[in-house]
Amino acid sequence: MQLIQSTNRGIAIIGPGYYKSLKEGEEVTQAVNLWGNPTIGNDRQFDVWKAIALQGTSA
Repeated sequence: MQLIQSTNRGIAIIGPGYYKSLKEGEEVTQAVNLWGNPTIGNDRQFDVWKAIALQGTSA
């Protein structure tokens, strides 16, 4: 599991076949405690990371 973040998409947890967008506040705080600081990218990178996590590919 890994946290990802972009300016317009917010913060999400991704993993093999898994994606969950996080709400600000306690949800983000606890996720950072579990998985560390998010990988920060632009909106395009965020979308690619999400696609890879859910589909195994970005195409």
